[in-house]
Amino acid sequence: MIRAAALLYLSVATLSLPVALAAPAHELSVAGWASARATHLSIQVDAYDAWRGSGPAVLQNIARLLPQGAAGIGVVCQVGEQSIDVITDQGGHARCELKTTGAVKVSLVSGEEVRPNIPSLPDAPVTVISDLDDTVLITGAGKRSSVSTFLGATVSNRAAFPDIAPLYNSFAARGYPLVYLSNSPLGLSDFLRSVLPARGIANGPLLLRALDAQTLLHSTQHKIQSLNELAADLPGQFLLIGDTAQKDPEVYTAFAQSHPGKVLGIAIRDVSGPPRSQDVATLLYTAGVPVIISADAAAFASLVR
Repeated sequence: MIRAAALLYLSVATLSLPVALAAPAHELSVAGWASARATHLSIQVDAYDAWRGSGPAVLQNIARLLPQGAAGIGVVCQVGEQSIDVITDQGGHARCELKTTGAVKVSLVSGEEVRPNIPSLPDAPVTVISDLDDTVLITGAGKRSSVSTFLGATVSNRAAFPDIAPLYNSFAARGYPLVYLSNSPLGLSDFLRSVLPARGIANGPLLLRALDAQTLLHSTQHKIQSLNELAADLPGQFLLIGDTAQKDPEVYTAFAQSHPGKVLGIAIRDVSGPPRSQDVATLLYTAGVPVIISADAAAFASLVR
């Protein structure tokens, strides 16, 4: 998918570029979450790309997928009265964790700054942690159709499974916060943050992947690291929801095995059929927690009593 997008981007973007007067040197994206004890920020600094904010949807989406990461940029993360300085890595990514809560400001030494609204997660008895692609949003990950689905996506046409909004809204109504843990690139944060409410789905922190050589080679690393960070800071149990398309069953099983008592249950949407669904069932049996595998997400509600 990334190779196809790159070729299209390079061939089309050179035809006509939108003109921006006094364009900023960098674009700054910030996502994350806070608990009652700490604030966790994921920051992406890219060279300015005029296509990200204008032009055809296909070029905007490719620009989001293939950011021009700015390495070695100084970043100041401020939460309340505390601040720390970090430097972006080769992919333009940086992380900040501050053991405090409050208003957030992230600024660059070059002058750009943002004041993001970082969602706060309460100390709930259950936190629902959900994948996005093929769990919430209809994508077809791993299929050729997923490329066209992504490239033509807009807030108005990005489709969600119809069984998700009632289920996730019922979780939110019961006081169970939602966290969306996805391998989608961090540059899609603003787009996905608009898509969820547009489909009537309860919002929550978006924990997306910084795309660099390391995370591309090890696609499970982002989810494993994020789950470990959430577990270290949130005292309640987790309901883990994913699908059979990629590695959610493998990641969730390993996490449940390494964190006894932390996982209330694992719910997997079957989008593959056999033999993948049979292999997933065999694997999840070793997790040691209640498990549901179903094409209908309404069945997942039985895991939360």
